[in-house]
Amino acid sequence: MSALTFAIVSGEVPSAEALARFCAKLTQVTGLAIEPRVFGTYPEMVEESRARHLDLIWAPPLVAIDLEDSGAATSAVVVHRSARAGYYSALFAKADSPIHKPEELRQARVAWVSKESASGYFVPRWHLRSMGVALTEAFAEELLLDTHEAVTRAVLEGRVDLGATHVGLDPVTGKLGSAPWLSLGGPSVAKVLLLVGPIPGDVIAVSRRVDPAVRRQLVAALVAMREDEASRALFEASQFDPVPDGHLDLLRRLARFSETKA
Repeated sequence: MSALTFAIVSGEVPSAEALARFCAKLTQVTGLAIEPRVFGTYPEMVEESRARHLDLIWAPPLVAIDLEDSGAATSAVVVHRSARAGYYSALFAKADSPIHKPEELRQARVAWVSKESASGYFVPRWHLRSMGVALTEAFAEELLLDTHEAVTRAVLEGRVDLGATHVGLDPVTGKLGSAPWLSLGGPSVAKVLLLVGPIPGDVIAVSRRVDPAVRRQLVAALVAMREDEASRALFEASQFDPVPDGHLDLLRRLARFSETKA
């Protein structure tokens, strides 16, 4: 049997190294040869997935919907962070920004992750519209930077006024438990202007070309990897669970409204 490929999107060297370690661990657990593939953008990864060149794909929910609808792959397990399957979208700025709430946005510069990102584009834009914020008036410049890390750096370096990314909340206190800026400067360097969620969690999707018996083997191995060091390093995950029925239904419904993506 030829090696399976495990694909992620990242522009960060540590992520590529973490993926290599995770693939090595999954190979050790399953006895299957699993090789890492790192893409710079989601469209590139989705194109390769549709061409049936990838076997396992770490996908945010909107990408997972695309993969399922195109018949390329099906969602297998959901990634749990901070003891929750869902996560939140945060619209954030530097701590000393004069902008304190979304209603104050006037011709601001904003950084999004990509149009395929739920927390880094789709959900915050939809929520701003639901609040009555006119995006054409709120934003003078909109950048797509492909990764959450790049968005965070653009905000902290002052190249944009605000950005959108994923964050996790402590399940007990409800306070911020994880955010990209925590590792880039600490909790005091940024402030959250808008918090939306929870959003359905990321999934690991498995290509339809993978034999069903191999798929079951992979799912069982992933579910067994609770509190695993390799999982935490790559996914910031506490565990993986089989994808529950209706996991992506909310975003499927929102995606029907074309104005959300406008």
